[in-house]
Amino acid sequence: MRSHLRKLAALVLCPLTLALVCVPTRAQMQANMPVIETGALNIPTNVLTQDNQWSSLIPVLSNPDENLYIEDPSNDAWLARNAENFIDRGQYTITLVSFYKTRRACREDQIHAGFSDSAHIDACDAYRYRIRQIAVDAPENTLTLLFSAMVFTGGTLDSTSIVRETRTRGFNGLDADSQKALSDTTKLVAKQSRIYDARQRNLP
Repeated sequence: MRSHLRKLAALVLCPLTLALVCVPTRAQMQANMPVIETGALNIPTNVLTQDNQWSSLIPVLSNPDENLYIEDPSNDAWLARNAENFIDRGQYTITLVSFYKTRRACREDQIHAGFSDSAHIDACDAYRYRIRQIAVDAPENTLTLLFSAMVFTGGTLDSTSIVRETRTRGFNGLDADSQKALSDTTKLVAKQSRIYDARQRNLP
């Protein structure tokens, strides 16, 4: 399951875009900018989204080495950006946070992402989280990693670690656990989008 979580984490936390590519805000790209708020035992509780607003985090996957969270899709700011597009096209963007409970998880994630040199591996001594934005196209069963960056234990972004991609991948490239996490996320997005749409149209 550890490899499953890392595979999804390596793809996620950068919104999956197709028509919806969202570029991280300038605030998210500043060095020493807090992008994650934490609670007891450094567990992440909130993330700074592309709207420059704090959103609570919802766990979607967990193992002994790391946890994976998504920004709350019931947040009105998130729904304002995504609900209509999801209802019309089945597409949405969302932020993911990987919480490394061990250094091994971070190091293996770096290697999986193609950063196997000693500098990137040793940097895991200071990192506790990875933040990503992904864009999802549910009908097409594809996702796109748009933005990824490492975050220090204190919740501040390491701007030197920012990576941007536009590669689109199929869901079939994910393992079973990762597909389930993504499926659960999409189900939650669908539920919240329908509630938001009904509220906007004053439906009972």
